[in-house]
Amino acid sequence: MSDGPHRSLPMRKAWKDLAKCAEQPTYAPEQVCEAALRALSGDWKKEIPAKLIVLLKKVFLGHDNSLGFQKIALDQLGAAKSLAAGSVMGTNLVGWCIELVQGGRMNLQAFYDAVRFTIQERAFAGARQVEEHYLREADLERSIGVKARIEEAISGLSEKMLGEDLVDSQPSSGRTISKRKDIDDGVPLR
Repeated sequence: MSDGPHRSLPMRKAWKDLAKCAEQPTYAPEQVCEAALRALSGDWKKEIPAKLIVLLKKVFLGHDNSLGFQKIALDQLGAAKSLAAGSVMGTNLVGWCIELVQGGRMNLQAFYDAVRFTIQERAFAGARQVEEHYLREADLERSIGVKARIEEAISGLSEKMLGEDLVDSQPSSGRTISKRKDIDDGVPLR
């Protein structure tokens, strides 16, 4: 077990990197936050089809529904379910969109809120999955520490990062955890 439980974690590489950062106190909270954003962005790109994003955005922008009728928007969202089939994240996204439209919110900000809620669900589910793995492979104290650092990182992500930035930007792929290059770049002393 000298390599750490993060190596045997049955999740994508970005989540393994996040677990490694969260477990080791040598990584600053900002680095754990970067790793969390990378893991969530990777899940988003892997599980949410571009066609689904385009369709959902059109619903919230009022395409084919210029008067903003709730019934029409709900019918359009119902049709979007087929594009989300096979993806838990996609299904959750459509579900959040439906809930927001039923609540009377039919603007672009509501769409970004649905994205944010979906990502937050995934983030906390991922944190629980990492915690459960660490409980099996390590000990209680270690698993609690890792989960706490991951949740702290998730909470540190802004609403904009989890909504607009994730949908509208194309983050560079293959980014790795920022490494310290100089002795003065180490973890700050408290």
